[in-house]
Amino acid sequence: MKINFKSKRGFTTVDLTIAMIVILIFVVIMTSISYNVYLSSIEAKRTAVALNYVVDIFEHIGAIDFSEVTASYELLEIDSLEGLVYKDISSNNGIETITGTIGTYDIEIKIEDYRKEGVIKIVTLTIDYPVSRKNTETVEFKRLKTVNNS
Repeated sequence: MKINFKSKRGFTTVDLTIAMIVILIFVVIMTSISYNVYLSSIEAKRTAVALNYVVDIFEHIGAIDFSEVTASYELLEIDSLEGLVYKDISSNNGIETITGTIGTYDIEIKIEDYRKEGVIKIVTLTIDYPVSRKNTETVEFKRLKTVNNS
């Protein structure tokens, strides 16, 4: 009686090498996907923070009196803007500008009279922030403030 041992040898080196290559490819693909998801979530968080700043500033501008909407330090006296560092306050051709930073977010607010009538102001808010090491994002919003608008 002759016994065939070839069928009971187990895994060969070729089988193990192929299995290791398949596992390695799977790990590399999953790591790449996880890293891209991580980067996307960081970008989404930074955009959400920028939009929160926009909402906070515009809610504050809506709550204050029309005469207080000027390029001054008092305009951005908002609790949620802790850490705001003012860079410059200027006025040029009837457009008042406030610039500052909160961490990595650059904020610029421009206030101008609409048609020089003194009853409507256009407030333009621009926020620049990094979304990755090489890319920055800019969001810009406008709001009207009228004499009777609260």
